Amino acid sequence: MYSKIVLAIPHATRVITTAWSDPEKIQQDADRWTDWDTDVMFFVEHPRIEVVIGSISRFDCDLERLMDDPLETEGRGILYTRSHSGAVRELDPKTRERLTAEWFAYRAKLSQAIAESTLLIDCHSFPSDIARDIDICIGVNDDASRPEEETIAMVVDHFTSLGYRTRVNEPYSNSITPESSISYHSLMIELNKQLYWNEVALRRIDRAADVCEDLKLLYERLL
Repeated sequence: MYSKIVLAIPHATRVITTAWSDPEKIQQDADRWTDWDTDVMFFVEHPRIEVVIGSISRFDCDLERLMDDPLETEGRGILYTRSHSGAVRELDPKTRERLTAEWFAYRAKLSQAIAESTLLIDCHSFPSDIARDIDICIGVNDDASRPEEETIAMVVDHFTSLGYRTRVNEPYSNSITPESSISYHSLMIELNKQLYWNEVALRRIDRAADVCEDLKLLYERLL
């Protein structure tokens, strides 16, 4: 179906390098909103798959956000000024410049990875209490990056046939689309953390290995 897959994994890093007003709150936010071990869960070595992993926490710089992102009004644009629980931070110009450069570098790596007939898979996880009755969320855009309906249906069927409760654009929608002169498709996969992760102990559970294998089977079908 596709000649190449690019795996975009932006939020797996937990380490925060900037100072926030309330260290306890920001630690709790990071524990909850880091896409723990997605760099392990989605990763595969394959000659036609390229993996681009973000090297910075979303609480330093959110590599997924857009310029003038709507969440900017809530303090959670590219450079958060307010965390989910209300911790705040101020960034000096030098730090702001350094963090913004990380955003551009990540997007550039994605753009450079795109070739003819590429599917970009935007790889994430979400806290289980967001939607306990959904195991896997598939996100697609309503633009030229949207895969063919047959492809979307195949992805949904792949997971559903393996016993996963799967939805499209629920509880999250859309998928990252870095600029490129080459046409490509983009599709997001969000794993409910309860599939593979102990959200209290912050470690993988035994089922994680099975989820990894099911993802690899999907890649093979897409290629």
